[in-house]
Amino acid sequence: MATVSGAHLAPNDMTPEQEANFRKQRRRRSLALAAALALFALTFYVLTIVKMGPELFARAL
Repeated sequence: MATVSGAHLAPNDMTPEQEANFRKQRRRRSLALAAALALFALTFYVLTIVKMGPELFARAL
């Protein structure tokens, strides 16, 4: 079932139920990875603001 174009990457010889389960697991894994990446970026943002300290907000614009 896998095609050269990469549009369908599920392993061969899967029943429709197995393929649906495979897609669900892949989507969950992708969402978990996206959440981890967002948390990582947010952590760096917060740590940068904390390291700059309160002077960051008391400066002249």
